[in-house]
Amino acid sequence: MPSNPDRSRSDDAGAGSSDPLSRSNLHSPPNVKMSRADTVDMFTEEIDPYARDWMFPEENNENHYARAFMFGDFHADTHSFIEKATSRSEPPKEVACAAAASALVSPLVSIIDKCLVQDIAGTSQFLKAVSNATKEMVLTPKTFFSALPFRLTFAVYFGTYAVANLTELAMDKNNITKDDQRKTIKVGASGLANIGLLLWRDSIFARMYSNSPPRAIPMRTLGLFAARDMSTMYATFYLAPLAAEYLEKNHGIETNIAELSSALAIPAAIQVVTAPFHIHAMDFYSRPSTAEAPITNADRWGIVRKEFKTVSFARSFRILPAFGIGSFSNNKFREWFIRQENEDLLLQRQLTRAFTSMRN
Repeated sequence: MPSNPDRSRSDDAGAGSSDPLSRSNLHSPPNVKMSRADTVDMFTEEIDPYARDWMFPEENNENHYARAFMFGDFHADTHSFIEKATSRSEPPKEVACAAAASALVSPLVSIIDKCLVQDIAGTSQFLKAVSNATKEMVLTPKTFFSALPFRLTFAVYFGTYAVANLTELAMDKNNITKDDQRKTIKVGASGLANIGLLLWRDSIFARMYSNSPPRAIPMRTLGLFAARDMSTMYATFYLAPLAAEYLEKNHGIETNIAELSSALAIPAAIQVVTAPFHIHAMDFYSRPSTAEAPITNADRWGIVRKEFKTVSFARSFRILPAFGIGSFSNNKFREWFIRQENEDLLLQRQLTRAFTSMRN
């Protein structure tokens, strides 16, 4: 009786050991049991690496591109600089990058901050003052850029970015890689620089644009300035990361989107809370209460209510250039001029490739 070929093949497949190409022997040797994890590993080894990244995103080393925009970033792996510390400071590359970034953001920030002081002091309406300052910048740039408001604002952000850059340089030189330790050091250094410089500048602004005769800045005004800027620093370094983590874990927002949106939105939102501090600080200096002309708390509160919308909006808007454009340009300049593991990011390499492609 002739044998059934289909049955014969079925028996061979079931035997497993007689046919080396059978399904059971395709990946595993005879008499070897494979765990589920081993099977998954053998399967994924045969997958194209790009497909593997798509199928198993948790295995990727995520590219945190959003951190380049964030002043509050403190992670050691954001930049992979390999240039020696002496070369980064001599010539002063870190300081030069801070100066270039400050030059980009200071025009807009100086206009907003100066015009807010004028508005609160009652010497000019905010929008009118902004229009006049913008015309001066465009039509007579020499006058605008040599004036004290721009130079003071440039000093504030140059000092802030320079201290932040040099702090990172010192931490890299001393191999400080733990995030918590880096965060504490950067908050302390750049926070003190930013708060101190803003206290100095805003005290000068108060004297320049107030209707009252110049006098010593009251401790209440200085204290409110400090509380305003400490709140912004706290929102930048502590509240924004917490908000980003919440968006990522509880709402599935992509990491970079969560980090970037929080880094800009949270410091901007905190200006709604600190706007009364700024208004009262300026008003307390501009309108001193005297025996001949006493000013009641109700009068002070009326100025806060009157100026709140303008000040909260304008100070929230200025976060974008100060903590967005400025931080991004500072980090981008550092990528362009400081050697790192990915040397294709260096400006010299990019220009060389561009000229080569143009000639070809």
